[in-house]
Amino acid sequence: RRNRGSTKVKVITESEMDFGPFDEKNLFHIEESRIYKDLGTGIKTVEFILKYSENSIVFLEAKTRCPNAANRDESEEKEDKFEEYYSSVTEKFVDSLQIYLASVLHRYQDTSEVGEALLMEDGMKEIRLKFVLVVKNAEISWLAGPLAELKARLLPLRKIWNIEVAVLNEELAQEYKLIG
Repeated sequence: RRNRGSTKVKVITESEMDFGPFDEKNLFHIEESRIYKDLGTGIKTVEFILKYSENSIVFLEAKTRCPNAANRDESEEKEDKFEEYYSSVTEKFVDSLQIYLASVLHRYQDTSEVGEALLMEDGMKEIRLKFVLVVKNAEISWLAGPLAELKARLLPLRKIWNIEVAVLNEELAQEYKLIG
């Protein structure tokens, strides 16, 4: 944490990448939050939730690598790893969305860890929700496979909430200013 005047900023290091710096009022470092820890086991979260722009909120999950759908059928072990990976990432997005919405609706005693820019109820219908998976070591041409897999698995949630899904590599995450 650095202090620039009264603005607190934070960099989050995850999967060998440095995300940020982000203004803490736009950030909910959900994975490190007391809210998440107090919920106990059996709940998964993304790394963080970010008020990315005036009209969008990003739920970001970071990974160093990602299983390839092209060779998932080569062995039972590869099929299991593929299933485990995508089930886990999907659960993280779903659980994080629910924790975030519960925070917005003041279902928890203390929501001080949720950046104030994320805790607005007014104007929520204008906000675009985006689930973003950043895979550090992925070729751009290869990102379509994981994107299709996540879109399929998240279809009900995408329909209900009109959620966008994106899969980026480190380079694209830098272009989108998610990585400093």
